[in-house]
This record gives sequence, structure tokens and C-alpha cells, in this order.
Amino acid sequence: MKTHTLKTLVILVVSTIVLFTTGCKKEENPVNPGNGGNTQTGAGTMSCKVDGENWSATQIPSSPYPAAFANLETRSNYTLLTITGTQITGTNSASTIYLSLLNISSTGEYNLGAMTSTSGNQGVATMGYSDGKGYGTTGETEYIGKVTITKFDQTNKIVSGTFYFTAKGITGGATGKKVVTEGKFDVKWGVFD
Repeated sequence: MKTHTLKTLVILVVSTIVLFTTGCKKEENPVNPGNGGNTQTGAGTMSCKVDGENWSATQIPSSPYPAAFANLETRSNYTLLTITGTQITGTNSASTIYLSLLNISSTGEYNLGAMTSTSGNQGVATMGYSDGKGYGTTGETEYIGKVTITKFDQTNKIVSGTFYFTAKGITGGATGKKVVTEGKFDVKWGVFD
């Protein structure tokens, strides 16, 4: 299950990057680059540092959708909350961060690693690039992280909080790791309904 879940998330990351970058035109000033998570209003922002460099989700030009958003999938035996932000850095270049959390229904701290029945982790983090390289938390000692949810408003569909993780190269020829620190997000789910 560990390998299947991780592979599924990586495929989702790469597919979303291709969707977001196809047909995008380069703009000198990205629309709504955001400052990620400084509010708790569902502003559609996500930011962090990736290997010490500033990273912010950017809105796709001419898109009605925010730079960052969430999706809450509810099934009979589980819920999956996925928080997504994409940074567009050129005509055909982008990176996407996914924070996927299982059975979250309130504020609190949630461990990132690999989601298996014995791991004790409530989620995984992945980062994918438009060149096909993908990184993810694996649950190994070095490749873990944490999400702290500071607002979980089911009425207004708002989730806000902070995050950090270290991700291992797992697909598309990715090697080494990505260290993500000082992460914050303020997003809504249901924006595509």
C-alpha cells in the first residue's frame, strides 16, 4: 500500500503540473503570487522555502481559480484532504507542492511520511516539477515532516496552517532531496465545484 499510495500521488503531481503549464504564457509579474497563510480567510495562498529559496504559489494568468486550493474527498471509510499550490516560473516551467492528509477533521499537528496502516503518519507531502521529477516523504528517518492546521472551518470550507518536510527523489530521474521549510497555506476546498 505504501508504494501504491506514493506512486498515485506522484502521478497526480505530474499530471497537475502538465495541466497548469500547458498553454501558459510567461508574464513578468505573476498574478497574485501571495504570501501564503498569513491570513485565515481562505485567500488561496501557499508559500515556503525550498532548499533555502523563496517559493510562492502563483495564479495561472486569466484563471478564475486561486494560486493554491484544497480538495476534500469523502468516502464511506475515510476522508482525504489535499492542499495544493503551484508556482509557475516560466513559459513551460512549474513546481507543485501537495500535502495529502488522511482523516483530518480538526486543527492540530499531523505527521508526514508514508501512509501505511502501521506508520502512524496521517499524511504525505510530494513536490513535482514540470520536467517530470518528483520528490516525496517516505517515512524513512530523514524523509518526514509535519503539517500544523490552525484553522479547519467546515462551514466556510477554509483550511489554514503551516508545514515543513524533507522529500526524497522518487520519480522521473529525481535524485537527492528537497528540504521545504517555513511553509504556510490559507486555502479553501470546493473551489472547482
